[in-house]
Amino acid sequence: MILTLVLTKGEICPGQRGRVHKMLPVLLLGWLIACINQPVALLPLLGVGLFTFQVKTGKTRDQGPLKLLYASCAMAVLSWLMTLSSLSWSEKAQSLIAVVMFGAALAHLLLTQSRTRLQAFHRVLPAAGLVSAMLSVLLFSGQLYYSVPQAQVESQLLAICAALLLLIAAQVIWVGHIVLAKPVKVWQLSGVLLLLSASAGCQLSVF
Repeated sequence: MILTLVLTKGEICPGQRGRVHKMLPVLLLGWLIACINQPVALLPLLGVGLFTFQVKTGKTRDQGPLKLLYASCAMAVLSWLMTLSSLSWSEKAQSLIAVVMFGAALAHLLLTQSRTRLQAFHRVLPAAGLVSAMLSVLLFSGQLYYSVPQAQVESQLLAICAALLLLIAAQVIWVGHIVLAKPVKVWQLSGVLLLLSASAGCQLSVF
């Protein structure tokens, strides 16, 4: 959705738009992996795939089939909604927060890799990640208190602490360029995604 916004509404030159367009295959890989557990993910995969390979880079806004791009976003939301039926309300909330957090981190990485000059995203996306992290900690704590037996919490204390520390470390690195007033780096955002993934893995191991 963020890349769609940049490609269609961003005030950027065709060269920048072309570089952002070249990041779309990364999303294809993600949807391909999602198809393993959720066959309906094939819909956004096909939509993004058709758009990616049928449109010349840099021509997205002027000549691209934008309805196909918008439809891919809608099918992505549908794919996510269909995964929620078997989850509890707290798990649904965590899933939504994860979509926002990981989506913002991945979009930030791809926009940085494409050398976009839309500077607002370098502040908005880390802020979205920070708010998401706070909500995630609150929900995670609530799940531990209300859904997990005390004995299990004590036995998984190491994983719980690791999840929280990794999440905090990811946020500190993510906002580092803002605090230090320096340009954000690709390696920095790659590290953020790795730390967020490790934190999510630790949280899942508790349940």
